[in-house]
Amino acid sequence: MLNRCFHCAEAVPEGSNFVLSFEGSARNFCCPGCVAVADTIISQGLADYYRFRTAPAAKASLVPEQLQNQTSYDNDEVLSDLSANIDGLQQIELSITGMSCAACAWLIEKQLRQHPAVGRVSVNSGTSRCVISWDPAQAKLSDLLQKISKLGYQASPFITDSEEHSYQSEMRAYLRRLAVSGIMSMQVMMLAFGLYFGDYTGIEQQYEGYLRWVSLLLTLPVMIYAAAPFSKSAWRALQSRQLNMDVPIVLALYYTFFASLYATISHSGEVYFESVCMFVFLLQLGKFFEFRARKQARDATSNLLKIMPVTAWLWDGEQATATSARRLQPGDLILVKAGETMPADGVVQSGSSSVDESMLTGEYRAVARQTGDPVLAGSVNHDGVLIVAVHKGLTQSRLGQIISLQQQTLHQKPQLLEKTDKIARFFVQRLLVVATGTFAVWYFYIDADRAFWVTLSVLVATCPCALSLATPTAITCALARLNRKGILIKNQQVLEFLPNLTKVFFDKTGTLTHGKFSVRQLDLPTSLLSKNHFSQSQLLDLIANIEAYSEHPIAKAFTPYRQSQLSLSAVTLQVGAGISAIWHYQQQALQVRIGNAAFCEVTADANWQVFCTIDGQHMASIALADEVRPEIAQVLPQLQTLGISFGILTGDSSKQADDIASQFGIETLHKSCTPEDKVQFIQQAVSAGDIVLMVGDGINDSPSFHAAHVSVALDSGTDLSKNQADVVLLHNDLSMLAELIAGAQLAKKVVRQNLLWAVGYNLVIIPLAVCGFVSPYVAVIGMSFSSLLVVSNSLRLLKA
Repeated sequence: MLNRCFHCAEAVPEGSNFVLSFEGSARNFCCPGCVAVADTIISQGLADYYRFRTAPAAKASLVPEQLQNQTSYDNDEVLSDLSANIDGLQQIELSITGMSCAACAWLIEKQLRQHPAVGRVSVNSGTSRCVISWDPAQAKLSDLLQKISKLGYQASPFITDSEEHSYQSEMRAYLRRLAVSGIMSMQVMMLAFGLYFGDYTGIEQQYEGYLRWVSLLLTLPVMIYAAAPFSKSAWRALQSRQLNMDVPIVLALYYTFFASLYATISHSGEVYFESVCMFVFLLQLGKFFEFRARKQARDATSNLLKIMPVTAWLWDGEQATATSARRLQPGDLILVKAGETMPADGVVQSGSSSVDESMLTGEYRAVARQTGDPVLAGSVNHDGVLIVAVHKGLTQSRLGQIISLQQQTLHQKPQLLEKTDKIARFFVQRLLVVATGTFAVWYFYIDADRAFWVTLSVLVATCPCALSLATPTAITCALARLNRKGILIKNQQVLEFLPNLTKVFFDKTGTLTHGKFSVRQLDLPTSLLSKNHFSQSQLLDLIANIEAYSEHPIAKAFTPYRQSQLSLSAVTLQVGAGISAIWHYQQQALQVRIGNAAFCEVTADANWQVFCTIDGQHMASIALADEVRPEIAQVLPQLQTLGISFGILTGDSSKQADDIASQFGIETLHKSCTPEDKVQFIQQAVSAGDIVLMVGDGINDSPSFHAAHVSVALDSGTDLSKNQADVVLLHNDLSMLAELIAGAQLAKKVVRQNLLWAVGYNLVIIPLAVCGFVSPYVAVIGMSFSSLLVVSNSLRLLKA
């Protein structure tokens, strides 16, 4: 029989001898960590945990000393960012890992309450959160965290961003309204049974009146509180002279309530208070499930929030001081220990380690980092100690910008969504007309006693909730799916264009190629006479000094050749052409130009990409090498199967562009393009009826991004190109283009399915409700089911 650990229930390795006595019996453990935790629990008088738990604990571990050091949370600045002072005590919310059942919550609460500094503590096993209030004068936060750690759980401050805080508040409000409407529905329903039986068996008028008035009093909290969101929404819509989906709901509610109120006061007719309460309860239940489902989609787009670091260690050259990560400024030196998260973008000043950047780059293998290498906020330092010079603070870092862009995207409203909102408003208008006509026909011509209920069913059953949810839920889920794969959508409108895409234009340098240039050959013309003669190393040093002012990938090819700091002035960059400067050399002011043949005013030659002139004299021709991206061979055939054609728009005049076009069968090629040329070629394609996507990475691609229907930038590109682009490929992998288009097509398919169901449901239910075949209860259930079906269908995108 397999021997199981008494603490965590994992298999005990053969030959191990970790034993502890409990209730007169020897208990076996799988590791020294579990023994230490069990010994702490039993010795603290908390052995009831093992008697009453319903699930085994998480495996405990002996954490290295450097990872147990949580004293950074004791810093006043950090603590003020994480906690609040309430009634003289410091209150903080902790996130706890390792909890498996309610007994875990009991154990943590009991252990913390034994501490004299702790005033209040509440542990929620469902959310794995703990709210604790303590006196910081008597104990530090790190002491309390260590106390939890000794029980086998890991606790850390829970960082609540505004969206999460809003979600928690809204969730609590939903639960309160559900509780009020649910409890009151049960009470009023019991009273309704008394009234119904009284109609058959006979009931004295005074008792009937008493039951009606009690039912009215119990219904008031439902109408005033539980139904308030529907009432406020409908009132706001009417104030702005608009009709939304809550208008017919509120009409049905107040229609029923005031009819019952009149019957109660006048002692005539029937009361339907139980219907009002049950109607609100079912509506709130449906809204609650929709809210939870949409939260799943939003969570998928907010995964990066979970790796936002909280604290940082400021380094003064001798010792480290804890501070809030959000307060770091460019130029600060920070110490990053093994196992900690990088709190800012920066450059390693000393030390070496391996770093996990998978959440940002998609590369799951740790990358080596040493002096001079860049590091990114959100990446995890594995096994070394690094001193890092902050280049960008947390909010300006790549991680912070990505999160900011995600939040901006979720607040955009695409045209398709605006169309469905207009359809929903149009539908509500017609619904009110149909409901009014239905009441008139039933009351005057068919059955006046049923007119009330039939009209109520029409108002409820045909509410366009599903129609309004069809598009936003699908789009949110599609964005979450693409973000999870490393595709950041900055403009939701692209989801409408991508399924109909017909033409893709690529920039060459840095897009079809890696953009990591190296100098392959340098030629110094000897036929031209010059008043100054320079060696090859001097020219390369000059070119490297001037190119340091440019962000273009070609400029980086000359960085290794920079040997000195030259005196330059009047540096001017001409996008897509080259760069010029005045070089102050031996009391001379020499005009230097570096760029393409036209910019340097020399004869073009396909074997050379870069030229250099000094005072108009041709001094050097340079050939560069650039490697083609390997995924091109895979992605282009995939796009061709979708009926998409390709073109290359490049400012390069070299033969490499012809070679790439020939190798991959790209028919359209335009070389030596200025930014204006690229815009013109894209506009011609658009005028010809093509839906155009432009892929680029440089400053000279930004104008063409505006001319295309959809623009895509690689994350390795310039900041300007990423800011201007509609889509950013975070993993610098062009094969993601196929994933992007497939995701948009799938989103379109799901939106179409949702709209088909929403419209089809209403087309079927309206005639049935008007004819009196749908009762109000069935109408409420049908409306809720229709909305939930639409949301559930959209959630399938997250699993695709």
